[in-house]
Amino acid sequence: MISPRLARRIASIHKWLGLIVGLQLLVWTGTGLFFTVFAIADIRGDHLVRETDDGRLDLARVKLSVADALAAVVEDRPAEVVLRPMGGQPVYEIRADIGVFVVSAETGTVLSLVPEDIARRIAEARWAGEGRLEAMLFFDIAPPESGLTGPSWAAHFAGRGNPVIYVNAANGRVGPVRTDLWRTYDFLWSLHIMDYRTRENFNHPLIIAAAVLALTTVLFGVALVVQRFTRPKIGSG
Repeated sequence: MISPRLARRIASIHKWLGLIVGLQLLVWTGTGLFFTVFAIADIRGDHLVRETDDGRLDLARVKLSVADALAAVVEDRPAEVVLRPMGGQPVYEIRADIGVFVVSAETGTVLSLVPEDIARRIAEARWAGEGRLEAMLFFDIAPPESGLTGPSWAAHFAGRGNPVIYVNAANGRVGPVRTDLWRTYDFLWSLHIMDYRTRENFNHPLIIAAAVLALTTVLFGVALVVQRFTRPKIGSG
């Protein structure tokens, strides 16, 4: 049985721990509730994009061989060469140790950056929502929310939640779609894992310390409950 003196000390510590970690406990509860209310597919905007709609590869438009494409980028040791459609035209995507190159299989032009008209066609082909494409914005460095690296195109569509489809400007690959719901989720996730910068690391010392303090607060609360129900009743014989 916990002595009255020890119980008072536990109660005092429990009170101050509650003040210290109470706000974060509230954040964990509130953000956790948000995560359970909204389906992850809705947050990702899966309903707004087609899985793939690059069009069919028109072999009649392929005028260059793989060797010609490799010669165009002066690469003789590729890791991978893929012939695929991109924005309505056939291209060779060449992956090598020094980088990724895209060469038109029709003209032999090296597409160092996917031009706006092609990026526009790519985004519109993948868009499954009802709003029309309103603007194409180019970024030398992809915004953090895109999940991409390097240059990118942001295709802004009309519609609820300000949807944006990101297109990798180096190879024309389609990145994620982002909406206000996803942006809210991302912000709340940063609060939940207490990683306010990268919003990815949930093994850092701050959240570990908060979790230890929260667990200590709960255990002290349990100890006080046990003490309350096991202490002698006044006047009992």
